[in-house]
Amino acid sequence: MDNMWEKLKKGVREGAALSMEKIEEYTKLGKLKVEEMATKRKIERNYGDIGERVFDLFEDGKGADIAQDLTIKKAVENIAALREELIEIAKKIKEVGESSKNSKTDEEDDINGI
Repeated sequence: MDNMWEKLKKGVREGAALSMEKIEEYTKLGKLKVEEMATKRKIERNYGDIGERVFDLFEDGKGADIAQDLTIKKAVENIAALREELIEIAKKIKEVGESSKNSKTDEEDDINGI
């Protein structure tokens, strides 16, 4: 009876530890997804700024000056930097997903007694 009780306690402890690991993993993924969405919104805002500026330039008869406009150049630079951020965020999301898969395999091995 004591042996069964010890196995039960061990199983509960391992289950709690596994739950904490999953909570941490999902928290990391959630934060990264929020960061990804915020970065995408910044990109959209920059696209909007470019469109508004182009419209203003055309309205003022300065449509030929679009490529030299500092506001547009700055927005384009911002978009390029934000795209790089998105790439980094995607890498981090992939890393978290891969570490989850690796830990899942380890857990399955533990359960199967390997």
